[in-house]
Amino acid sequence: MPIQAPQWTDFLACPVCCNGFDIKTRHPISLGCAHTVCKSCLSNLPKKQCPFDQNLINIEIDQLPTNYALLQLVGASIPNIENIPKSMIKNMSSDERLLYNKSKKCVEHLALYLKSFATGGGQSTSAGLSRPMQRKLVTLVNCQLLENEGRMRAIRAARSLGERSMTELILHHQSAQQLSTNLWAAVRARGCQFLGPAMQEEVLKLVLLALEDGSALSRKVLVMFVVQRLEPHFPQASKTSIGHVVQLLYRASCFKVSKRDGDNSLMQLKEEF
Repeated sequence: MPIQAPQWTDFLACPVCCNGFDIKTRHPISLGCAHTVCKSCLSNLPKKQCPFDQNLINIEIDQLPTNYALLQLVGASIPNIENIPKSMIKNMSSDERLLYNKSKKCVEHLALYLKSFATGGGQSTSAGLSRPMQRKLVTLVNCQLLENEGRMRAIRAARSLGERSMTELILHHQSAQQLSTNLWAAVRARGCQFLGPAMQEEVLKLVLLALEDGSALSRKVLVMFVVQRLEPHFPQASKTSIGHVVQLLYRASCFKVSKRDGDNSLMQLKEEF
């Protein structure tokens, strides 16, 4: 039976035995499904399956490469070797081996941005990285590049990391006033108007505050957040009026909406806002 997946912040500990990775017996081994387990626990698995999602492990346990991108964060040095199982070298062309080694070096270099987060007990900003950036980088570092499934996951993770980097760069150089102006422009372009002009700027600021870090919230949670923050200054604020404002923003295409079966949809602020 699958066991519960670990929290992403515990990326330097084996999620099976909960011991930290080390350079002796607990080398981190990333599987094609992007879960990472120490070599000691992998060797003792009853079946050659990932303990989290039950995906089959297609490479012999003792042939799986060590994840040096993670191991370097606990003080290990990266050896100057290819780190490719002998059984797989014969099936790889020289170009594939070259690309693999370049990709591996790139991921190992990017992983160093997590070092301050790792040594700070999860409290550091990790060289200025936001929490969403840290999480996306952890996802990339846990991808295994030897198997096709792992490479596809790495491509998606790298793309997501790049998109988030550009979004944060734009937000960093865009003032709060510009963000507010952009939201207003989107609303007016659809012919929508807010109820109660005195509240409009405060409502926009609170919507930005709730969603600016990429959070995905249901309409109900977003409305309650805004109402609770507004009430001390605008006693007339109600769930109905704020719900109408959120609906206008939705009609103005300001949100990305994720559908959930049998539950409320989640809304994220679009990157341009």
